[in-house]
Amino acid sequence: MSIEIAIPTYNRVSTLQKKTLPLLEEIPNELIKIYVEDEEQYNLYKKELSQYEVIITNTKGIGEKRNYIKQNTKAKYLLQIDDDIEAIKEWNGISLSPECIYDLIKRGFKECEEANLHLWGICCFFNPYFLRNTTTTNLKFICGGFHGIITDKIIPSPINTFEDYYNTCAYFKSDKGVLRFNGYGLKTKTFKEKGGLQDLLPNNERTLEEENNALLLKHRFGKMISLIKKKDRTDLRLNHKYKII
Repeated sequence: MSIEIAIPTYNRVSTLQKKTLPLLEEIPNELIKIYVEDEEQYNLYKKELSQYEVIITNTKGIGEKRNYIKQNTKAKYLLQIDDDIEAIKEWNGISLSPECIYDLIKRGFKECEEANLHLWGICCFFNPYFLRNTTTTNLKFICGGFHGIITDKIIPSPINTFEDYYNTCAYFKSDKGVLRFNGYGLKTKTFKEKGGLQDLLPNNERTLEEENNALLLKHRFGKMISLIKKKDRTDLRLNHKYKII
């Protein structure tokens, strides 16, 4: 199976060493690729993680970086994972071992291909109240932090924030489904770790960009998505009952 495990990252060498990489220790090093912004970042990561291939993207923002990864991989099966994942946990609270994580990745691509789909993933957070030991192909959110793409169909995202919502809706619209394992969730602290690609965009600019991108998504995908107005920002919700006739 031609798999690439891609990790987009920025200023988080120690975080990556302590968190995500130990979860991937059963995966051969040559399948893992670390994607960084520029030569300065390349030198930082290569100094500490010389056993992995480090690739410069010259992009700005997570959407552009994930597009670069999708469009430049040579693998048939592409798994993108964030640099700050503490654990992948089952609905019953058990953390997956590195061996089980590798098995989950291979299973995800196998079942996705069998269903004639191109995008799969798991829940973006761990909360046993919401997790269900089921697999679905309806319009469920596929988070950017851990998702797989079968690369004979590449759909770039035109936006840098909410790009995983775009990814989910675009692949759902194209394939009439996305595969999600609802019994697995990520344990992570979103936006709380030092460093990260969010550092490339100040908070006020990010909030404005999110507002604009939320409107773009609503215009592009209509009833597939709803805008949720919160006190200080706009959020999104997918219509899980939406079907393409």
